[in-house]
Amino acid sequence: MILEYMDNNPDTTQKELGKAIGAATSMINAYIDEYEMNGYVRREYITSKKVMYHVTPKGQKRKNYLNLTYIQELMDLHKLAKEGVEEFLKRVSKKGFHSILLYGAGEVAEIILNVVRSSDDIDLEIKAIIDDDLEKRGTELLGYPVISKVDIKKYEHDGVLVSSYTFESIIRNHLLQLGYEKNNIIQFFGEWE
Repeated sequence: MILEYMDNNPDTTQKELGKAIGAATSMINAYIDEYEMNGYVRREYITSKKVMYHVTPKGQKRKNYLNLTYIQELMDLHKLAKEGVEEFLKRVSKKGFHSILLYGAGEVAEIILNVVRSSDDIDLEIKAIIDDDLEKRGTELLGYPVISKVDIKKYEHDGVLVSSYTFESIIRNHLLQLGYEKNNIIQFFGEWE
């Protein structure tokens, strides 16, 4: 990230660089010293306080290598995470849930929808997504309607999968207050079996 940022912003300061990548200025200084020693970066002193950082061809090569290894790590992490979500959804299906609603139209719901769509081994049909955000209601998430919790009864389903990490307990309580059967509330993050 340091090499990438310096390559795009050669007139940056160590303080700006630290803020951009979330590291202390002292750490940035140590990295830049190391990069200069390894021939990845060349400093050009404009004034005693102003420095331009130039990523060398050797630094470009190193940056490209690091980018590729980072992408590979992300792909490996994505594969593991997808497998974990698939296993959870298979357990949901084995427990007798085949037609469900999601509650929470955010990133978790999007991930679950993508996993369901991309796997032939998951016997689940998502009917709709419930959300308490008025701006989301009436819209769609990946082609699935986003509805209000008062519309739950309009959709034939076996259970509700809570697809929110932040509001999981609040959502569970909303469902219980609506008289929803607690055994039909599926918690992705909390205890559920």
